[in-house]
This record gives sequence, C-alpha cells and structure tokens, in this order.
Amino acid sequence: MKILIKYKYLIFPVNKYASEKKLTLSDSLNGEYKLKIRLDNLSPDFDAYVDVSRFIGREISVSAEPNMEVRFKESDTMDIPGIYTEDYRPQIHFTTRNGWLNDPNGLIFIDGKYHMFYQHNPCEPRWGNMHWGHAISRDMIHWEETDIALFPDKSGTMFSGSAIADENNLLGLQNGDTPTVLLYYTATEPFSQYLAYSTDGLKTIHKTDAPVIPHIVGSNRDPKVVFCEEWDAYVLVLYMSGEAYAFFRSEDLTHWDKVQEITVTGENECPDLFPLTTDDGKRKWVFIGAHDRYVVGDMREDGFHPTQEAQSLHYGKSAYAGQTFSCLPNGRVVRIDWDRWGISTPRFNGQMGFPTDLTLKHTDDVYYLCALPIKEIESIYDSEIITENVKLQANIKNDIPLSMSPYMIKIKADLPSETRLTLELFGRKIICDTEKNSITLSKNTAPLSFTPGKIDLVIISDRCSLEIYSDGGKFYMGTVDENTCCDYNLPYLETVASSDCEIQRIELHSLKSIWGK
Repeated sequence: MKILIKYKYLIFPVNKYASEKKLTLSDSLNGEYKLKIRLDNLSPDFDAYVDVSRFIGREISVSAEPNMEVRFKESDTMDIPGIYTEDYRPQIHFTTRNGWLNDPNGLIFIDGKYHMFYQHNPCEPRWGNMHWGHAISRDMIHWEETDIALFPDKSGTMFSGSAIADENNLLGLQNGDTPTVLLYYTATEPFSQYLAYSTDGLKTIHKTDAPVIPHIVGSNRDPKVVFCEEWDAYVLVLYMSGEAYAFFRSEDLTHWDKVQEITVTGENECPDLFPLTTDDGKRKWVFIGAHDRYVVGDMREDGFHPTQEAQSLHYGKSAYAGQTFSCLPNGRVVRIDWDRWGISTPRFNGQMGFPTDLTLKHTDDVYYLCALPIKEIESIYDSEIITENVKLQANIKNDIPLSMSPYMIKIKADLPSETRLTLELFGRKIICDTEKNSITLSKNTAPLSFTPGKIDLVIISDRCSLEIYSDGGKFYMGTVDENTCCDYNLPYLETVASSDCEIQRIELHSLKSIWGK
C-alpha cells in the first residue's frame, strides 16, 4: 500500500494481547522504518502514535508481515483524552505521554534548558522498538515532552547513551555561540557506538554514518562520555559483557583508544562516570553501573584506579540505569534514574525517578555517595505541616491527616535501642528497626543509619511510588510495585513505636502536580 503523508502522526490500532507484526514504512529518501507492533483492527485497546513527520509531503510504502489490512488514522497532534490525569499517572515524576519509557539518556544542560532523552517505544506500553524520546525543562521538575530525537534505522534500534557539549569546537561544526551538542548512542546491528550532533541547541539532530567505536564483543553498549581534567582529554566508558566495562580515551571526540577494562561485581549495563569534590576537600571520581553499585577512585594517566571497595547506593528493585547531567554549572552533579514500573496501566509504562543531587561524604575512612532530592522541589511545595517533639507511647498509634496529593516528608528521631518504628503513609508501611539497623518497604530492605538509633529520613510519595533516603542520603530505596500504590481511603501518616520514644521533627510538604492538573 502507498500513502501520501500529510500529517505528523499515523495512529495505528494496537492490542497488547494481539500477535506481533512487522510494520515497514519506507521511501527512497528516508529508507526503511521498521517497527514491531501488535496491530489489531478488531478490538484495539491502545492508539500507537507513530511520528512520520520526516516523510511529510512524500509518498511512502506501508506493509505488514504477516500480511494483513493496515488501518490507521492521521493527526498533527497527540489528542489523548484525560492525559496526565489517568488512574495511577504519577504527578511529580516524568512519564511519557503514550507508550513505554526506560533508561534516561543524554542528560545535558544547554542554553538555560535541561534536556532529557530516554529509551522509548511509541507502539505500546512495553519494551521494544527503541527510540530516543526527548523532554525539556527549565527546572528539572516540570518537563515538556517534545519530538522523538532518534529513530531506528538500518544500523538497528537506538539503545542508551549520553550527551556532551563540544565546547572547543573540535568537530568544527559550531554555528554562532551555542556549542555543538554530541549524542553518543548504541545501535544494535551489530552493537556499535554511534555519534549524532546538533548545532542549534537540540532543535534538530543529525546522525553520522559510521560508528565511532565498531562492534567489539557481545552486546557492548551504553557509552558515557565526560571530559577528564587529569587526562586533558575525554573518557568514554562502555559496557562490554558480563561484569566488565572498558575505558576509552579521545582528544577529538571522534577517535577513541581503549585504555583499560574493569569489572564491578554485581554490575552490568549503563555506566556513569563523574568527578566530585568530597566533604573533606578531595577530588574523587565515581564509577557507577545500572544497579547502583559504585566505586570511588582516582583518574591517572593510565586509567581509573579504585581506592576502596564497591558500595551500594540503591537497595530497592525499581530504580535502574541512573545517569548524571552534563554541563551543569559550579560542579553540581544531578542524577535521574528510571523507576521500573510494577503496575498495570493501559497507556504508559515507567517513570523517571525524582532528580537527586549527589555528594561524597567521608565516614569511617570510606567515601559514601549520597543522594537527596534536588532543592528545586521547594518550587512545588503546596501546604505544610511541621510538628516537633512528638511523644509516642509504646504501641499507641499517632495519626497526622493528609490531603490526597504527593508529599515530601522529613523525619528525624533518636530512638532507644531495639525499637521498631512503623510509619504508615496512605496505607503503605515503612518499618524502621533499630535492632537490625534496617528500613523495610514492601519486599525491600536497606540500612537505616551509621549511628545506632538515629533516624534521618527523606521520603517522596507519589501515586504509585515511594523514594526513601536515609542517613543524609547514604542509602536510597525506590519502590514501585503493587504494595506502594497510595490508598487514599487512608489519608494520614500513622506512626507507632514498640517502645516509648520521641520524634524530634516531622515535616510534611504536600506537592503540586507538575502537569498543572
């Protein structure tokens, strides 16, 4: 079938239980655009908005395999009734309007705007057909989803990667005062590392033809690029296979020489690498993988040298593949992870974790990576309740009423030994056990504190998720599952302790929806 493309989107009927078909859109200029899609003309439950704007004004061929009638609608806008107000739609976390979302990619601050790319499937709310989605923000909290940035092509689907500004115009592409932005990504046929670029502040993006690092081994992927002052050159970290990662060096952002390989037990995929100045004034480098196992060390001429054993930042099962922003001013390091979605939703799947500021703190001769919600969260504070010196009698419940909204909660207490403090927030139980020095949520457990009995918690609550930061952010636990959905029939924070004790301070900040609904 041939059709003339007049509009931005072709809208295909999809059913998540239909068999998977291969849909091909093609013309002589753009080549083939191949998608795996569960087309269903009879009983669709999802509208797949497929961006065909690059084909506008051209006649294209459309075919499906196995052969079937291909029905579609056309539109210049994504007209989805009730968008951002659906059941279970997060209200303070970024989600894509329609389809699947996973790993954050190419986080960068340029021209006063924060850009976040991400793994995206526009064809259904499950993994597949990897594109790079794109969203823009002025504060890392309110996001505007814009056009898809990278589409699958003859080199394969578009897997994860990173962004960096060519501040010295090494590629000679810069127009005006805005540095060229470089996007490094993995394409999958075979797994190789490619480069795309933008000379207009990421309004338009152009791919280069040949890989900058051809296939080496297995499914080598997820390039992270950062400037290294110790090398006076750029470093690219790449996941190889098993638990192995490789470091590459370049002085021109195009030609990359392998320097070393390292392994991190319990890690694979999505490396990140960044420098931090510690609380005792030292400059250290942090290498971290998709599962949030991190290694602190030094960058020397011959490579990365760990100076301590690997530690864990995240102790839940939801947060994954976190990445830090490039080009933030004043040495600030901000990170966003992907929260794997454990809830059945018809239109979207997956949310981004709330952005966190990262610091390195020195405790007992070990450097600990600490994560806490960015200070910009104060811009969405709505109402607040602050109580101090809350006395609890053993096994007697104390309730604080809440509104049906997201919350930022801070709790500080010094508890007697062998005390169990249970917090129930919209029906979701968080258990702090001083005897075990643990905090438990759903099926996940994390350390509570380095100081016995001391509780210092920051909690972010959204419709389906809880993010808990303990002991100044040294331990983080993010959870999205069937046990973390808010039950608004129980609109209160309940505290109950196993022994008489006192909570020094409780702060409850209700939060406004980032969608303005």
